[in-house]
Amino acid sequence: MTITETQLHRYARQVVMPEIDEDGQQALLSSRVTILGAGGLGSPVIANLAAAGVGKLIICDDDRVDLSNLNRQFIYQEANVGQPKTQAAKQFIQGLNSDVTIELRYETMSEESLTEILSQSDILLDCSDQFSTRLAGAKAAFINGIPHIFGGAVRFDGQMASFMAGVEGYEDSACFACLFSEDAGVRQAPNCAQAGILAPVTSIIGTLQALETIKWITKAGTLNSNRLLLFDGLSGSFTSIQTSKKDKCSICSK
Repeated sequence: MTITETQLHRYARQVVMPEIDEDGQQALLSSRVTILGAGGLGSPVIANLAAAGVGKLIICDDDRVDLSNLNRQFIYQEANVGQPKTQAAKQFIQGLNSDVTIELRYETMSEESLTEILSQSDILLDCSDQFSTRLAGAKAAFINGIPHIFGGAVRFDGQMASFMAGVEGYEDSACFACLFSEDAGVRQAPNCAQAGILAPVTSIIGTLQALETIKWITKAGTLNSNRLLLFDGLSGSFTSIQTSKKDKCSICSK
């Protein structure tokens, strides 16, 4: 793919950085990214990646826009209430960047459907709020050998990690299930409807997920693999916890 003069102007503030340059921008324009969930985390992810010029966004969500979403899901407007989030997200992207190709999957995701989708993707961004969906995404990403960029947020707190266990060269890395196993009580954790959530928290975590994605595609910097990054909004602090591969993991153990 050859970058046009219009694209060079559009992405000039990215291309000027030596870590990105024209090769990195070409990689972005050629990339295929799957976003699992178009809610509080998915919204900043979609906005950041569409603006950066990711070539194809595959958006998976089975929900509709609700009025209660608008305090933090900024890609939607009052006129979108009642619409499928996938369709409303498409409208937003089309208004922002015509370079982006969009594929919509307005359905409940299973391991089988995600495995098929990710066979044509370079990376998975997990922006879901359902444990079973997250686990299905983790398995599908591992099967397809692509990065799984995880984010979570509730109340004033957020977390983010890049799970690379299925990626060539990262075989010793942890996967999602190494940290969040089905028997660890994670499924009983309160969700945003029960515990609440603030927009700046989802914006911070979703933006970090988008940054990890851009870094992976352009080969810039170091990914947050084998680390769980925790954000405490009440203190404004970040903590990085070292993670490791679990010997008897249900997903990535040989």
